[in-house]
Amino acid sequence: MSSIDPTTAQMIAAAVARGAKPDPDSVSYALLDARFRAFEITMRLDDVMAGVRKVRATFTVPALDVA
Repeated sequence: MSSIDPTTAQMIAAAVARGAKPDPDSVSYALLDARFRAFEITMRLDDVMAGVRKVRATFTVPALDVA
């Protein structure tokens, strides 16, 4: 996944924005919700799941200081 085409990048962004987990069902439903076509999803599903996994792995939630 060294070079991502623009459509795959858009699909990763759409899946992350919809809170998709890096599994086939979650990513597919998020992309269908974003109005991507089924054949586009099928062609790029592995790359999109890897991109979602990478984004979720680098995302940290700040801890709230509740005293």
